[in-house]
Amino acid sequence: MKIERVLLITPPSGLYRRDDRCQSKVEDQTVAVIFPPIELGYLASVVERQGIECRLRDYPAEKKTWDDFKEDLKTFQPQVLVLNTTTPTLKKDILAAELTRELFPHTVVIGRGEYFSVFPDKALQEFPSLDILLRGEPELPLEDVIKSLQQDLPLDGIQGIAFRKEGVPVVTPERPLLQDLDYLPFPSRHLMNNSLYRSPENNEPITVVHTQRGCPARCIFCSVVITSGQKVRKRTPAKIVEELRECVEKYHIRNFLFHADTFTWDKAWVIELCRLIIDSGLNIHWGCNSRVDSIDDERLDWLKKAGCWVIAFGIESGDEEILKKMRKGTTLEQARNAIQTVKRHGIKTHAFMVIGLPWETRETFHKTMKFLREIDPDFFDFNIAYPLPGTELMKIATEDNLLIQGDPSQGSYADAVLRTFELTPDELMMMRRKALWQLYLRPKYIIRTLLTAGSPKNVWQYMKAAGKRAKNLLSS
Repeated sequence: MKIERVLLITPPSGLYRRDDRCQSKVEDQTVAVIFPPIELGYLASVVERQGIECRLRDYPAEKKTWDDFKEDLKTFQPQVLVLNTTTPTLKKDILAAELTRELFPHTVVIGRGEYFSVFPDKALQEFPSLDILLRGEPELPLEDVIKSLQQDLPLDGIQGIAFRKEGVPVVTPERPLLQDLDYLPFPSRHLMNNSLYRSPENNEPITVVHTQRGCPARCIFCSVVITSGQKVRKRTPAKIVEELRECVEKYHIRNFLFHADTFTWDKAWVIELCRLIIDSGLNIHWGCNSRVDSIDDERLDWLKKAGCWVIAFGIESGDEEILKKMRKGTTLEQARNAIQTVKRHGIKTHAFMVIGLPWETRETFHKTMKFLREIDPDFFDFNIAYPLPGTELMKIATEDNLLIQGDPSQGSYADAVLRTFELTPDELMMMRRKALWQLYLRPKYIIRTLLTAGSPKNVWQYMKAAGKRAKNLLSS
């Protein structure tokens, strides 16, 4: 089979974060930022490395429709379609495969997404329009699939995929995780409309740079271990700075999210990266995430000097017992100290909370509210626990009959599909809305946010974001 053109898409099925760790609606988050589809950018880069023309379309960000997708199919006529999915959007995403099958029956349709890693054989049975599924880390499986299709070789020997052989689903063995992340070429940003992706702080272009994969924690609601494993694998700092330089000099992007499952885990690595960023003279502005047990003054000194302006923490709950049951591996005292230390260095804090785990009660929720008021982060989100496939939370929810409907894809991080042992989904959603209103409308909080915004342009961005947030809460 001669492959000359590959189309990689985010289907027009809604604005979502589409990395496997975070599959939330953009509008459900306090910082409602649209990030570029870097996952597709990586997949495109390993295909382009084989001399094949690629086209990448992010239909939700471009505000394009299914008619636009059909027009792209007709004009580009790809031999391969790569489809990026999330669990909440999966049933809508599949329409892209079905439309492709109708218009171009011989186009090979390849799907990636966390659901396919957990239920590959089931997915092939459910969705006959899909030909091949990428499981786990998708780049190397896709690279091998393209090579095999080009040479008309059987797919059986490719680890980390699922396909049909004479109509029967075949799931190949899991592929070992890629140890040398520097093997991957930089994401194909030249295929993206980079002007679409804007920082919520200053409305300047923003992009995502992947720095690490893997997390040693075992939080019951998180899917990181399924796709990235527990071992933290890091790109070399020099390679990351090389990518940053390309972004600044070629694409004129100076705002970044450093994507990592545990960015600050390796202290020496963090300091070396920051040192190289400072020495580069690139003058960038960026945010990252951290666990509350892997931050200290020395790390923060370097982060601040290198241009870090905000750090997000998964604090999750204000109840110690809930933290233990979710296997967070951290304590409230560690969270308290982390937020205080970051504030002392003049870096903003973003706290992510998870409510609605099976043991949530009104008492534990009030403890969370009290704790959040105490630590008083600059930004915060309440996400309702969502049972992603393959997670321990999904197992508990199924065994204890906590799912309110058999299809969790109908929910989101703001629309509960689980009840707790004490609270109904409606109660959880009402508590979340009430919490966001109460905490964001505090006069002291509003004044502090505006005074520390940094510039009139930033103040205006914050005010616009607040208006959108209020509108979403009122309509939910």
